[in-house]
Amino acid sequence: MKGNYVAAVVLSFVAVGAGACGKRAAGPAPRLTPVSEAVRPAVLAEAARKLGGAHYHATLRYAVGRVGATPLTVTTTTDVWLDRAGNYRLQEENDHDGGREVVLTGRELAVALRYGKMIRRVAEEPEPSQLLAEGLGAPAAAFELCASKARADQTGAAPGGAATEYALSLGEPAKVAAKDSPPALPLVGLRAWRGNVAFDKLAGHAVVDDATGALLAFELTAAWQAKGANGEGAAERGTVEVHAALTEIGATAPVERPAADELVLRQRTVPEARELLHGLADERRSAPTTHQERRP
Repeated sequence: MKGNYVAAVVLSFVAVGAGACGKRAAGPAPRLTPVSEAVRPAVLAEAARKLGGAHYHATLRYAVGRVGATPLTVTTTTDVWLDRAGNYRLQEENDHDGGREVVLTGRELAVALRYGKMIRRVAEEPEPSQLLAEGLGAPAAAFELCASKARADQTGAAPGGAATEYALSLGEPAKVAAKDSPPALPLVGLRAWRGNVAFDKLAGHAVVDDATGALLAFELTAAWQAKGANGEGAAERGTVEVHAALTEIGATAPVERPAADELVLRQRTVPEARELLHGLADERRSAPTTHQERRP
């Protein structure tokens, strides 16, 4: 099942590339993009644009809980359509009744929470890029958690010879050149617990396009346990599972401007706040009464 799935994804990419460009011109072999770089949202977005657009689909499942207790789980499903002009449409839902839709067309950004109205406004960086990075972030989120103990070994060329397959397993990661390795985020604050993670299982695979570094397919399943940031506190157990793939490569329809309401800017926030609070914010009522003011 897994092999057929990966083969279908890669063969669809090869077929589109062959139909659009014919045979590849002879030249130096492209630099292979390591998995640690290919999973990065910025790299994935840029590679999808180079391919002429694509449909990204991913499912990410987290389960976390105290040892011996029923874990809390959340599954998020994300679809992102990127066209060759750089526009995108993002649809995201989770099994806790949450979700959102984001559409970027030219210099306009439209956003709607699940069951909410679509509101449009001027697209100003870095917001459009950040929202796209969040939509494409499932492979990076899972791989980053496991990066210190994840090996990515080449298993050969994908069908057609245009992409390279990697097997992900538990072990010491292979060293890559500093210029090919993205800087690791510091394990401080809310990330500190990651320094005390021990993995029980880690397995998966990835398919990376040789020419653009696009992550054509990615699967990863890992089980781990950890304690607090200082190795103290009750032990936690968790699992992470992600499945992602690019399809419709070079064949996505142009993203169209959605129907949306204009963003209403509120200019009279102070008077409205006083009205809503019914005078509770009135300094004259909230100021303490002095001894002299109480004297007759």
